[in-house]
Amino acid sequence: MEQMLEEAMESNRSGRYADTIALWEPQLLEMGLGGDGPSSPKGSELLHALYFFAEAAVLLGEPAKAAKAARRFEELYRIAAEANPEELGEAVHMRNMLQDMAFLFTKERETEVCLRSFGESLEFGKLPPFWTSRIQYFVALADYLDYNVVDAERKLSEISEEEAAFFAGPIDELRHNIQARKRLDYKSLRARHRAFIELGDYEEWVVQVSLNPDASLLAVMYKDGELKVLRTTDGNEVCSFSDSRPLFQGEKAGEAGLAFSPDSRYLAVGLGVGIVKVYDLAKKEPLTEYAYPGLDWEQLERNAYYEEYTYVTFSETGRYLIMVPTAASYDPQGDDGFGIPEPYRTFYCVEFASGEVVLQHTFPEGYKIAAVQMSSDERWLAAGCFGQGIKLWEMSTRLAVYENKDFVWLGLPSRVGMTQTVAFSRDSKKLAYASRQTVRIVHLAETDAFRTEDIPMPEKSVCGALCWDSRDRVIFAQYRHNTPSRLLRYRNGSEGMEVLLDQGLHDVEEIYVSEQHEEMWIYDSLPFR
Repeated sequence: MEQMLEEAMESNRSGRYADTIALWEPQLLEMGLGGDGPSSPKGSELLHALYFFAEAAVLLGEPAKAAKAARRFEELYRIAAEANPEELGEAVHMRNMLQDMAFLFTKERETEVCLRSFGESLEFGKLPPFWTSRIQYFVALADYLDYNVVDAERKLSEISEEEAAFFAGPIDELRHNIQARKRLDYKSLRARHRAFIELGDYEEWVVQVSLNPDASLLAVMYKDGELKVLRTTDGNEVCSFSDSRPLFQGEKAGEAGLAFSPDSRYLAVGLGVGIVKVYDLAKKEPLTEYAYPGLDWEQLERNAYYEEYTYVTFSETGRYLIMVPTAASYDPQGDDGFGIPEPYRTFYCVEFASGEVVLQHTFPEGYKIAAVQMSSDERWLAAGCFGQGIKLWEMSTRLAVYENKDFVWLGLPSRVGMTQTVAFSRDSKKLAYASRQTVRIVHLAETDAFRTEDIPMPEKSVCGALCWDSRDRVIFAQYRHNTPSRLLRYRNGSEGMEVLLDQGLHDVEEIYVSEQHEEMWIYDSLPFR
């Protein structure tokens, strides 16, 4: 039996899964795989045989055989655990693998459950390469089965040469399949698979998109000024608005900012230089329009910025609507010493119910707003300016209570619009922002108000994006020119710094954490990850 086990292990390693099935199926049937119980169980050797058989069946696409072998393995494992648990040895790892693999051959497979299960196995102590190669392979396979070739390819690349040698055939086959799938017609794939949803069918280029809070609606602004709201479940149009077409056709608008209210009833659209339109989606009609200052690019003093739009965002309860005229790009060759237009140095905070501007601030000449954020309790509002300073206001008094002239300068012509470089913690007790050489945390609780702590950066590195998770940890992207970015997580105290991702990233612009699904989405200057 030992020789048969070695043959099965080698067959699975080299990708000859059918050989394992042919070798062991008659033997296992004879020993009771298909009956009520084995006639003569052979302890650990039989457990190994059942594992290799189930593994080969999974990889061969025969889930019924895999499930039957996994069930029989579990029965014998429990018998062995009760009789002599000290001698289970690698059977523990085999059992974990079979339980994790079960997600791959269930009919209604939940990818995030599968990935989480394998991830927990990988963290189970220090496993030998024989097992880590398999776990990492199946984690990549789960993404591949979900048509997520970007993450599947990245996860395969993390398997070392030493590990790959223990599972070379399946790894090479999956790598080949990933490359083949990358060349497929993704429109047809996305149309029938939940991992990729393609919505809308319109002849114009998409300018901007935005999801409502529960991701049931998608707002899309097109290049001709047509605004559509689509239902994400089926792609059907909920409503559309054409009143911005003249702005786009007259080249008075070319980009847009979009934001749903927290209750999804209203949609704010920021155009040109301080032109903001709000639509009532329940009534499917325009609600109001703001002009702060309400210009187009031709009405501005000469400057080196282009792709102007107005950034819009609602506060946590929808009480406030914040507007920031800005521009997404900068032309360094066209800059003949021009100043920064005043609108790009100004933000407006409007009380949505009354339409009254309750806080407006214009920064000094030479400043351009890079980020504006309001805390979830709506007590604080912070604004940072590229390479200049950051300022914090208390909304109840409308007074500035903290200021520092150390805000980050990203140094990229494509990163001059609004950025994700200011963020409040979920409980509104801390403010994190990208400073010139650190990520700075400002404590806002009354017991230690405005005390600061710094997360240091390596020389010539800056923070390009940051956010908080629910466990009070800062997640941030560390950027250095012509060097791959790194994604890190920091919490003051014993946890310290943790590297989440250190390859495959270029210039991270936004980070989103979905703790409900245990996912993190990264928007890079390369494709979405």
